[in-house]
Amino acid sequence: MGRLKTVLLIFISFLLFTNINAEGQLGSISGTIIDQSSGEKLIGANLSLQGTRLGAATDSVGAFSIENIPAGDYILQVQYVGYQTAERLVRIDAASTISEQIAMAPKSLSANAVVVTATRTEQKRKEAPVIVNVLDEFVFDNTQSLSLAEGLNFQPGVRLEVDCQTCNYTQIRMNGLGGAYSQILIDSRPVFSPLNGLYGLDYIPTNMIERVETIRGGGSALFGSSAIGGVVNILTKEPEDNQFNLSLNNASIDGKAPDRAMTMNGAMLNETRDSGIHLFGMLRDRGVYDNNDDGFSEISSMSVNAFGMRAFHKPSTFGKLTLEAHSINEERQGGNRNDRPPHEADQSEFRDHKVFGAGLSYEHYFSEDLNKFNLYFSGQITDRFHYTGLDQDLNAYGTTDNTTLVGGWQYTHLLSRFLGNTSNSITVGMEGVYDDVDDHIPGFNVRTDQITRQLGGYLQSDWQLHKRLSTLLGVRFDHHNFVDNLVVNPRATLLYSLNDEIQWRSSISTGFRAPQAFDADLHIAFAGGGISRIRLSDNLEKERSVSYSTSVDYNHSQKSYFLGFTLEGFYTRLFDAFVLEEAEVDGEGNLILERRNGGNSTVLGLSGELRLNLKDRLQLGASVTVQQSEYDRAIQWSAEAPASRNYLRTPSVYGSYTADLRLAKSLSLSISGVYTGAMDVPHLAGFIEQDVLERSPSFLETNLKMKYQLPVKEATGLTFFAGVQNLFNDYQDDFDLYKDRDSNYIYGPARPRTVFSGVEIGL
Repeated sequence: MGRLKTVLLIFISFLLFTNINAEGQLGSISGTIIDQSSGEKLIGANLSLQGTRLGAATDSVGAFSIENIPAGDYILQVQYVGYQTAERLVRIDAASTISEQIAMAPKSLSANAVVVTATRTEQKRKEAPVIVNVLDEFVFDNTQSLSLAEGLNFQPGVRLEVDCQTCNYTQIRMNGLGGAYSQILIDSRPVFSPLNGLYGLDYIPTNMIERVETIRGGGSALFGSSAIGGVVNILTKEPEDNQFNLSLNNASIDGKAPDRAMTMNGAMLNETRDSGIHLFGMLRDRGVYDNNDDGFSEISSMSVNAFGMRAFHKPSTFGKLTLEAHSINEERQGGNRNDRPPHEADQSEFRDHKVFGAGLSYEHYFSEDLNKFNLYFSGQITDRFHYTGLDQDLNAYGTTDNTTLVGGWQYTHLLSRFLGNTSNSITVGMEGVYDDVDDHIPGFNVRTDQITRQLGGYLQSDWQLHKRLSTLLGVRFDHHNFVDNLVVNPRATLLYSLNDEIQWRSSISTGFRAPQAFDADLHIAFAGGGISRIRLSDNLEKERSVSYSTSVDYNHSQKSYFLGFTLEGFYTRLFDAFVLEEAEVDGEGNLILERRNGGNSTVLGLSGELRLNLKDRLQLGASVTVQQSEYDRAIQWSAEAPASRNYLRTPSVYGSYTADLRLAKSLSLSISGVYTGAMDVPHLAGFIEQDVLERSPSFLETNLKMKYQLPVKEATGLTFFAGVQNLFNDYQDDFDLYKDRDSNYIYGPARPRTVFSGVEIGL
């Protein structure tokens, strides 16, 4: 916390001592903000001219006025709690006033959400050259997702799985590919290291997140070459108005383990709205859950405290400085005898993470043609103290030090008259990533000491060839210290709008993964009374990929309803694909798996998504993915079991749905579910006699949540909520028993039936 306080003091000092020079005062804009369905005037909506410090808020009759605006073209942005962000392109002339009435849509399944991940510039979703799916606090709230890991299951083409019943590390899978094939960003910066990929999704609280944007596949050249499966961009909350929110949640996991959480959010803006800060905090305490009463956990205990902020200051009309910082302490323990130190257990995994991250960026807009320059620096430090041991082994303690640094710049220039009447937005930039991970368990003689350095440059053209036709062409150049030569990856996307409601997109992209240790490679599992771990082959070469996708996106909006659907096909070919094969059993009976190049493999499939909104009374979203993932040659994952061409732990069908029903003005019912199809799951000997490849059953996890909002004087409301997660207790029922169990033999939903209730108050 000391580091976080220091960063906050530096930023506040900057706010206090920065001189602000007045700009020319030439034009003005005024108008009203209304609800698009009812026509009701919206009081307290926040307006700003993007790239400037100029803004206003609507008064008691929904009216606003922004004065003293230099002549030029601007994007007028309107934000209001519970509504989609609205934008309007306006032209301000000298000594003139323009009038605007802007209708805002409630947060729902609208296709007009503003997204940034496609090109790192703000665009409406249906105008983005690649499909961007948005997961926001509306979905987090309705599904009672306290952490990012719990909420990501509700994104099309995305699946979260728990891969260890002792420590409960999670892995994200996009379009059938494992976690290391997806790039996870915080505020568009790749500071999420391989170590954080093991546990970080589980301890990032959703109350720090404004929204999560995901891109399936690698259509944009702006992101790293390893973003083969896709990109997950975690955008933290920015202050929009003066507010405070407190929520208390109490849950019981199958009547056996408590799960309690308290979250807090607060935001403040100064009178001129050119400076603001948003603060968040979370305390969570989860008990150990034992499903089969053998004394060993299936869900580890977890204690989290997370605090952070995001602040901005506009030192000039067209400049904006943003600072984000967070501090997360997380401790978890699984196995048996969890009320004692881990070395007194027969089998135990203990993790104590201390994470501090921060990011500083400066944006400068140029009024002519809305050009933008961005300079940024981000970093994250993770200190981990851990234990992975059997039979009260004092030698099983270890430490991990992980530092990730990211720096770069980006310039976007809009050519409004490119080759005639077309427009072209040119983006050029460079980004450097440094990651140092040192994981050491002296008693096991195990060490991963890895420094990766990657310098990338990119050039991308978002060319509007016609009002209905545009293309996104880009190329990325990467120099990686584990790869001998410069790696060049071209990427291209075509967007054609048949009309205002139907868009067709098609893309091709290439990528690579360097021969380095990824998230799962840092995990040690238990099996057969010993441990199993992963090592890298001495002659491991980089893995290359080429991906294709095509999609149709339909969005139809009327005053009384909204209907949309997306159908997407995808195909990825991997060359020299990384695989895990059994290498040896050491002298102490421990299993060593080796990551090798296993030839080529193919992932292909079809993803469908449905969106429906009926007068904001019923909002429904559903998605399903059907896929096939195979290696060209069978992989010998075990010396005892037959080789298999199928990707392991990868169902051929999976999906999710969310439905929110407004029963009355203050009463709502949310229903959600996650479907996980059957899959091949490796089961190692120990509790069973020999290794075997099991075929899991399918699961449908069903969740219910009821909310009642009671208006309170001088407060936005007092909300009571209650519900059940995994209502029908559709949960794995064949866990191994006792200390010789295979801790990685876990599949399906992350928790059994869980009953929860709580209260939320907003000021």
